[in-house]
This record gives sequence, structure tokens and C-alpha cells, in this order.
Amino acid sequence: MKTKWAKPTKLSALLKKHRATATESALPETVSPEDPISVLIHSWMLWEASTEHASTAMTKLMEARVDVNEIRVSLPHELAPAIGKRYPRLEERLGGLKRSLHAIYLRRHEISLDYVREKGKRDAKAEIESLDGMNPFVSGRLLRLSFDVHAMPADEQLSLLFHELGVIDEVVEHETLATWLASAIKADEGPAAIEALQAAVDAAWSDGTMTKLSRRRRPPKPAETTGETAKEPVEDAAAVAPEAVETPVVKKAPAKKAPVKKAPAKKAPAKKAPAKKAPAKKAPAKKAPAKKAPAKKAPAKKAPAKKAPAKKAPAKKAPAKKASTRKRSG
Repeated sequence: MKTKWAKPTKLSALLKKHRATATESALPETVSPEDPISVLIHSWMLWEASTEHASTAMTKLMEARVDVNEIRVSLPHELAPAIGKRYPRLEERLGGLKRSLHAIYLRRHEISLDYVREKGKRDAKAEIESLDGMNPFVSGRLLRLSFDVHAMPADEQLSLLFHELGVIDEVVEHETLATWLASAIKADEGPAAIEALQAAVDAAWSDGTMTKLSRRRRPPKPAETTGETAKEPVEDAAAVAPEAVETPVVKKAPAKKAPVKKAPAKKAPAKKAPAKKAPAKKAPAKKAPAKKAPAKKAPAKKAPAKKAPAKKAPAKKAPAKKASTRKRSG
């Protein structure tokens, strides 16, 4: 597999250099390649960490729980105190471990991977890589060390280290890096290469190189929802703080204040417009009582009705005059 960003000669030189210093096996004494579940747990502890970190964490985890099934049914925040809340990528790590163990249990109703040995190499690779929560680093180590399937583990810290040492020209995704390593390293050299690569990572942790590289690392996606992220080791915390806090806040703060000051200026004339219309609405209100004035004059027309009886009074005197006329003629 040829790539423009990879330099196989520098990879060979790096492996040759650290094979001499890789005095320890790829697995600690408490972990056997014949026990795939123990290799799985150790690989999860080793992901994005050093050999010293992983060995200590696995010992504490196994001492805190009765058996592997108890690890499967425990929630990540219940397992965290056993390892230490300052462990790198803790919640993401424990969440992936729990999910992969539970996926194994659902397939066989037991926590065992012995049945994978009965499969061919291609089927064994598909079986392991399809487990829920699995990632290329863990699956690569498990396939190579327990099932003799050619695969190479790679994580983000290895990609950063390769870029720093000139093995690759750019930082690539760990899935892409794992695929390239599997093509660049011969199958029979796989276990020794895994030991040499881990020795290179451990040396970078020891001399402070990994701490420096961690400061450049982009914050992981689950960091926003993880309460323990701020409590991770100094090397990881230093990598998250500058990019997550300084860059977005300083650039966006002035942009938000500018529109806030202009908003009141546009609303000022809008308030004066209704003030002029208010008197116009009150003017017809004053004319309404003027129409009611003639209504008060209506009773004045009833006055002549009271004069009608006054005209009847002389009507009674008329007969009186006629009576006297009749007496004189007699």
C-alpha cells in the first residue's frame, strides 16, 4: 500500500531502533495471549496511554471486581474510581470496554472468545471488528496476539508521534494508519513490531515528547459531555484547554457586542411614530358627546302638550253666554 504521506524507510529505522529497547513482552505477566478476554481488557487500558498506565489500571480494575462479568454489568462511572478519575480518556475507554464485553455476551451468553479460534482468519477478523464499541487499536492487538491474524494496532498518540518523528508527513486517522502499518509490516514480524511501536510510545511518555504532542491534540468529540475530562492528566488537559476556551471566545465576543449597541438606535424612532397617531384617535372621541346634545332637547318639545288643557277652559264658558240669550227673548 503506497501512500504519499508515509515513509516506509523511516518506519523501518524506528522499528529497528526500538526492538533493542523492547525488553518486555507486548503483554504483562498477568495477561496471557491464550486468554483473549484478558488481552481485550488490557488493550482497552493501553489505548491512548503508556504501558505503565495500562498495567496499573488493569491490576486495580481486576482487584476491584469479582470477575469479568461484573465489569460488564457495571456502569463507567462505577468503574472509574477503581482506576482513578485522572486516567486519560477514562469514560470513553470504560464505555467501549463495557460495550464490547456486552456484545460478546449477547452472541454466546457467556463472556468468552474461544469460539473465534474455530473460524478462519478472515471470519475471525470480521467477528472481532464487528463487536459493538470496538476500535482499530483494540481489535488490531487482539487479532494479532490471540488469533494470529495479521493486523496492527494504531491510535491517535501513535499518529502524532509518527508525524513528529517524520515517519508520516501529516497526522492521519488511526484507522488509516492501522491499515498502512498492516501493509508495511510483514505478518511474521507483527508481534515484534507491536512491541517496538509500544516501546517508542513509552519512550515518548518518559522524555516528555508525548506531553508536548498532547498539547497540540484537538479535544476529542465526547469531551463536551464528559464530566471527567477536566480531571484528566495534565498532558491531556493542557491539550484541550487552549483550543476549547481561548480561540472561540476571544474571536466571537466583539462580534456579539456590535449588534447589541445598534439595536436600540433603530427602535428609538419606532416608538415616536405611534406617539403622533395617539391624538388622532382621541379627536373623534370628543365629537361623540356633541351628537348626544340634541338628545337632551327632545323633552323640550313636550311643553306644548301641557298647554292643551288651557284651551279647554274657555270652551266651558261658551254655553254660559248662550243661556242668557235665551232668557231675554222670553
